[in-house]
Amino acid sequence: MTGNSEDSNKSPAREFTLSDFLSVFTQYRKKIYITALIFGVLTAIVVFFIMDPIFLSYGTIKTSGKVVGLSLGGIPGTEIGDFGEVLSGTSYAKELAFYENILKSRRCLEETIIKYNFMEEKKYKHMQQAIKDFRENILYILKDRISGTMDVGVYDKNPAKAKEISEFLIHQLDKINIEMNILNAKNQREFIQQRYEQSIDKLTSAEDSLKIFQDSYGISPDVQVRIASELEIQLEAEIESEKIKLELLQKILTSNQDEIKLQEEKINALENRLSKIRNSDDGSSKLQLKGSPDVVLKFIRLKREVEVQNKIQSVLLPLFEQAKIEEKKEIPTILILDQPFVPDEKTKPKRIISILAVMLLSAFFTYIFFFIRSFIKSA
Repeated sequence: MTGNSEDSNKSPAREFTLSDFLSVFTQYRKKIYITALIFGVLTAIVVFFIMDPIFLSYGTIKTSGKVVGLSLGGIPGTEIGDFGEVLSGTSYAKELAFYENILKSRRCLEETIIKYNFMEEKKYKHMQQAIKDFRENILYILKDRISGTMDVGVYDKNPAKAKEISEFLIHQLDKINIEMNILNAKNQREFIQQRYEQSIDKLTSAEDSLKIFQDSYGISPDVQVRIASELEIQLEAEIESEKIKLELLQKILTSNQDEIKLQEEKINALENRLSKIRNSDDGSSKLQLKGSPDVVLKFIRLKREVEVQNKIQSVLLPLFEQAKIEEKKEIPTILILDQPFVPDEKTKPKRIISILAVMLLSAFFTYIFFFIRSFIKSA
């Protein structure tokens, strides 16, 4: 019973309606307006008389449309064209991202900060703090991945200084990009040179092995084997025909007559010659059939190795020469569409927008304050 009475004594939770919110605003609207006006005036004083106008100067650069690397176009046996040529916007995006990384790199920003005395001017305690502030608040980068262009600029109180720093950043971008290209070409040249020298050694070894083999078995063992095979057939046919002659002589003459002995000697000579062709493997005979499949196979393999190494040479040599040229290149890599300019209009602060934003926020928080106070009084 006690629990039920306590529950009945509890007042139901109050639900706020639109009229409650409007009544609070109507009751305190003058104070809300006055507070917003005060903050608006204070903001106007700050943005018009205290805050310095900030100017933006920027230049527009264009990507080269080339991927860093060696071109394979024109090399015999390569039908894949020029790897350096870019046909899609994807490569623009990669190159623009690479440019952005260079501009935001510690090396680039540190040189800029030191050159223009940002440490003393803005009273930074540490270089890392200065670099972070430069990246977030001073450096301006706007990329267009479709057209492959990028705006590079700087915010500063001095319009002429903003232009000068923007020019320096574009110069730094070009300088570092050239150094990176040269370093990349140097690494490629060293790699290709190593492979080229290895290929020369392998080609020399293959040519020496082929020469030694040909000294032993002739210039073209495959041709010699074919000739030997044909000669073997001729000898077999000749032996058979001479044996038939011998049989005819034996029928006509007695076995001790000279004609029969001469015929037998002739047949023996032919058989010895045939046996020599079939069984000789000491290399002394230029016509031999014993072991001929292995000899021909080894010759083909040695000849193929020489041809392979020559093919590798024909690919590596142009690449090697191209890499040596790329390593020496120091021509500008950045295409400048628009040079940085001296701005004649400030970029920030946005005075009217700042004043209106502060007035709206102050009015909102003032209303919240009075609404909470009214809610506490009514509770």
